Amino acid sequence: MLKLENVKRLYYNNRGLRNTTIEFHEGEITGILGRNGSGKTTLLKAILNLIPLDDGLITWNDKAVEEQFDKIAFITEDGSYFPYMSPKEYGEFLTLYYPAFSKDRYFDFLEQFEVSKTDTIRTLSKGQQLKVEISAGFAMNAKLIILDEPFTTLDVYAKEDTVRQLIEQVKEDVIILISTHNIEEIEAVIDRCIVLDDGIVKEDIMMDELNESGKDLRALLDPYRPAARK
Repeated sequence: MLKLENVKRLYYNNRGLRNTTIEFHEGEITGILGRNGSGKTTLLKAILNLIPLDDGLITWNDKAVEEQFDKIAFITEDGSYFPYMSPKEYGEFLTLYYPAFSKDRYFDFLEQFEVSKTDTIRTLSKGQQLKVEISAGFAMNAKLIILDEPFTTLDVYAKEDTVRQLIEQVKEDVIILISTHNIEEIEAVIDRCIVLDDGIVKEDIMMDELNESGKDLRALLDPYRPAARK
């Protein structure tokens, strides 16, 4: 279990996180939603120990997260690949430096996404580059997978298929967090939804419960859209 207890991190503009307490469980796919500036990225950076906390505690299975970085995959649209390598060369590099990395699984993902293994990464389209990043991240055999706005450069038809393909191939004992402001790309795949607004958890609901209420994510988010706040 990944646990945040009274976590606070505010920036000079008074944005960030305010006394946030959340638990994330293995086998659960959580969508972290909210408008730009709501605290989504701050939450992920706090979990990854990329920023200092003003207050609070974050633990994963009762240990500090930074002691378990080898079990984490962090996927962003910016990418962590080497642009002058080919996807094949990048896979060979990851095999050398990350013992848990599965080169076979990585190549399988690239094949599913129809990404060339031999072209230099910098010559690929933005969408293809992102698929390299996603494929590598999901081949890490990580126990905590964090995706921060990961599908912004994929076309609208590829997004849902990409998410579905990856989620279906992840084991049950993995925690998956997807931070995004685009609800269409994750509504069909997440188990739970957390809505942040002004650094505060405003909604925390299981998708089954939301569906049973007759609502969808768009209706859940409506009160927190800029127009609704005026």
